[in-house]
Amino acid sequence: MKIGITGEKGFIAVNFAKELENLGHEFVSFDNSYAMDNMNYTKTNEVCVYSNDVNDWVELFKNCEIDAVVHNAAVVGTDVVALNPDQAVCTNVLGTTKITEAANIAGILNVYIGTTVIYDTYRYQDTDITEESALYPRTNYAVQKLAGEQIVRNNADNYLIVRPLFAYGGKGDMNSLISKTLYGVKNNISNIDMFLNPEKIKDYMHVNDFCYNVIKLMETDIRNDDFNITAENPHNTQEIVSLMEEVTGQDLTSVIKWHPKTDYLGNHRLTNQKYITAIGSSRTRSLKEGIRESWESIIESDNTFNPLKHLQQAKREDVDLVRHYPNSK
Repeated sequence: MKIGITGEKGFIAVNFAKELENLGHEFVSFDNSYAMDNMNYTKTNEVCVYSNDVNDWVELFKNCEIDAVVHNAAVVGTDVVALNPDQAVCTNVLGTTKITEAANIAGILNVYIGTTVIYDTYRYQDTDITEESALYPRTNYAVQKLAGEQIVRNNADNYLIVRPLFAYGGKGDMNSLISKTLYGVKNNISNIDMFLNPEKIKDYMHVNDFCYNVIKLMETDIRNDDFNITAENPHNTQEIVSLMEEVTGQDLTSVIKWHPKTDYLGNHRLTNQKYITAIGSSRTRSLKEGIRESWESIIESDNTFNPLKHLQQAKREDVDLVRHYPNSK
């Protein structure tokens, strides 16, 4: 397949493009194609999903001769949406509307990258979440991503909705507990605000495994369906920190400043059984192996990659991020 990705400089997109090539498909860059002279760009030099006309997107899709578009472009995370409210709505909602309509006209598959924070996690503290679990998005980010899903589900002719759970993976990972902590260790930064309860259970999946599993799904004839894609290897959050201590050889007690009352997700784990039933298997590496790969990647990276930049921006602008998180129960 020939596949284009919106927001192609983003964390998941960069890794998705590499995994496409590994599996024998062709990644087609929108940012370095016909679009160069004909499309509006973002400040990060990506083709903007919302400021370009639907017809321009259709023309781009056709000129690139792609079979599918992976709609990855999004303003991601509660803190980032809080810092960029207008851009977030435009990207996450209007942009999804335009990409969906353009994909329909071009006659290509639309793969929407969603999020599992759309679920009513309060109900599932002792059980796994499934695709049929109750929805209750509690942050503006979650509300916008659910809106994007509904736009795709209600309007797309040919689609897949896939939801990663806590994707991580070293350089490029701007949101996870793992990337922020490891970056802090590398740069001797302490008291990093972490909007998590260390006593709760999370299920992190390496981004390369997520991308591989999505591509294997795209290779099937399954269409117009949704899948949660998770590692099914949940750990207590403090256990995750302990694994990072083992990998780095550092005591992380002073690195992280926990904000347990902001952890509105609480225990957050999903079952992967719908995906396994459809595909037959699911690829995932151990969390310790993934953390080791992330640590090596961050150690080798230059300072242009900074997963703490949004936290640092909030402090500079005196933005109280805590108020954008609902209190946990």
